[in-house]
Amino acid sequence: MNPLILLPIAFLCIYLLKSVNSIIWIPWKIQNHFKKQGVTGPGYRPIFGNSAEIRRLFVEAQSKPAPLHHHDILHRVAPFYHRWSNMYGRPFLYWFGSNPRLAISDPDMIKEVAMNTSGSFDKIGFNPMSKVLFGQGLVGLTGEEWAFHRRIANQAFYMERVKAADLQ
Repeated sequence: MNPLILLPIAFLCIYLLKSVNSIIWIPWKIQNHFKKQGVTGPGYRPIFGNSAEIRRLFVEAQSKPAPLHHHDILHRVAPFYHRWSNMYGRPFLYWFGSNPRLAISDPDMIKEVAMNTSGSFDKIGFNPMSKVLFGQGLVGLTGEEWAFHRRIANQAFYMERVKAADLQ
C-alpha cells in the first residue's frame, strides 16, 4: 500500500486512541479509584461530564422564588452541591467535562488542602468573568507570582501596624 496513504491513517488511529484514552479510559479509572475508597457521585458522561445536570439544577433553583427571611441559601447558590451531598454523602466526586472535581466539606480536610504548599492539590482555573472582578490579585494567582504578592500583602497585617491603625 502507498506510504502516503498509510501515514495519515496511522496519525488518525493515534489521534483516536489518545482521544478514547483521555475522554473515556482515564475518567473511568479515576471514578473507579474513588469508588473503591467509598467516594461516589453522579456518573461520568463522556465529553460533557455533569455540566448539563449542573446547568439544569441552576435553572431549576433560580426558577423558584427565594424566601425573604431565610438564611439557608446553599440550595440556591450551589444547587448541585446541595443535591449531590444529600444523595451521595460527603465527600463526592463530580465532573466538568473530563476533569474530576472532589467536593469536600470536612473542615480539617479543607484546612489541609488550603495550607498544602507541596503542589499536590491544583488550584482550579479562574473563571474569566471572575478575573474581571478580582483582577490579578491573590485569589487568582499561583506559584511564584502568588508568593511574591503574598509577601507584599503580609506586611500590611503585622500586629504593630494593625494596632497602630486608628479605627475610629
